[in-house]
Amino acid sequence: MLLQACQPGIVQPTQINNTLVFSPSQTETPAATPTSQPIPTEIPTATPAPNLAELLDQSLIAGVDWYVGVETADGERLYARNTEETFFPASLNNIPIAMVVLKILEYRGDTIEDIHTYGIGQNFSTLLERMVVDDDAYATEVLTEFAEGYGRLRNYLNWWGLKDTFFYPRRTTVEDQLLALKQIDSVEVLNEAFSNYLLQLMGTAAENEEKFLGIGLEALPGCTFYNKSGSLSSPMKTPTVISETGILKCDGQSWYIVIAGTPISGSSVFLKDVQSSIEQFGKVFSEYIQGYLSY
Repeated sequence: MLLQACQPGIVQPTQINNTLVFSPSQTETPAATPTSQPIPTEIPTATPAPNLAELLDQSLIAGVDWYVGVETADGERLYARNTEETFFPASLNNIPIAMVVLKILEYRGDTIEDIHTYGIGQNFSTLLERMVVDDDAYATEVLTEFAEGYGRLRNYLNWWGLKDTFFYPRRTTVEDQLLALKQIDSVEVLNEAFSNYLLQLMGTAAENEEKFLGIGLEALPGCTFYNKSGSLSSPMKTPTVISETGILKCDGQSWYIVIAGTPISGSSVFLKDVQSSIEQFGKVFSEYIQGYLSY
């Protein structure tokens, strides 16, 4: 059930007493004539407070192609913008790659302890950490090639419903990213040990990691934000973009968030403006969660 962050106030009408009261010393006033009508009392109208979607809309600046989705664990869509359009995700696609790699290792019968002992050049645990936490290009390439063997990467993604997520070139949709988050959180495609392991990697901050949504969400008491963020500022190769995907978990409840912004060609918006806008989006949503949890 979607709870509004603010409920509109209800103004009670003012009761008007039209009964005249007389004292012994008063002189009776003649009845009003048709030309002397009483002045009606104006009852103020309550102004509804903005709902969550309106507040989140206000935080996203113009001049940017936005791709955004916010969803509860039970599938209630709290906010959506361009959720079915493909966009360049920067390093967000590292999460689906990690899911497929872990699924292959799970199918082999490997445990968390096993993936620390062997791999390709380095053990799989180190490679996964370098890809998910550090955005390391070499580790990402090694694990992508491993996952692609025998067509497994594409087959698993199709099987899981992530049919609009691609790697050459990198493209995805908000719908695919939200679905991947739900599958990790609900232990739908990986066993519990590997699902928790991937969440642990997403919850590990890289050295000098820039925070976008996390500026607001990580300050929530009793909550943990498991996320993956990315940015790219090489317009000659691919679109400039700042993006983030993550699972906010508070008191046994989960929310899935995906956001990406690319400045529109010819606009005066810079990446730092996109970053500030995403940070404000996170602060607005964090205020909503605070109100929701205290309700």
